[in-house]
Amino acid sequence: MRSQYQVPFDDPSVDGQPSWSGQYAADGSSHGTDTPDRGNTPIAPVSGRPTASAYPLDRPYPGCPPVQAIERFFRNYAVFSGRASRSEFWWPMLMTGIAETALGALDVMSDVGVFSAIQGVLSLALLIPSLAVSVRRLHDINLNGAWLIPFVGLTVLGSALSVMGAMAALLVLFLVPDVVRQGFDFILLGSVITVVAGIAYAVCMAWPSNPDGARFDKPRR
Repeated sequence: MRSQYQVPFDDPSVDGQPSWSGQYAADGSSHGTDTPDRGNTPIAPVSGRPTASAYPLDRPYPGCPPVQAIERFFRNYAVFSGRASRSEFWWPMLMTGIAETALGALDVMSDVGVFSAIQGVLSLALLIPSLAVSVRRLHDINLNGAWLIPFVGLTVLGSALSVMGAMAALLVLFLVPDVVRQGFDFILLGSVITVVAGIAYAVCMAWPSNPDGARFDKPRR
């Protein structure tokens, strides 16, 4: 009994019948002259990954490579509209964190205060784009950018309490136990607030994209 081979996906056919008329026996022997090349059946081309130009600056770029992520970070320097993917946020944060840590280490090892000055200037220069990419990341998880205010506010509050506690403990030079104890309480409270705010912020920045965040996109003209 003869069996007919399946038609290749891009082989033209008429009424569901193959364009070649050759038939094959069960043992693979051919009957007829129109023998298809079974070893060279056409394979559909696999489309490659879209290039960076396929992702507008105000739209998220999933799996954005490090170089493109940093480029988009600075090109969107003060852009608080649109969305940003996780990789667009974390790659710049990682690179800037490494740079500031390196400058801090150099400042500790060196008697020259130039590294401290450079670190301060770098931190100020990166403040606005860091806030902007954070807002766009919140948009990408379908949260309003105003959610960044509690994160920043709690971080500032926690840091202020810690500094106040440290100053109170140092100014009295441990001569007034009650004040020293209150100073350490402020340090502990400020540290807890800062850590909790930081964890909540990191969770939001690492949250997967939500397609509903497209409501924050500007309409195309």
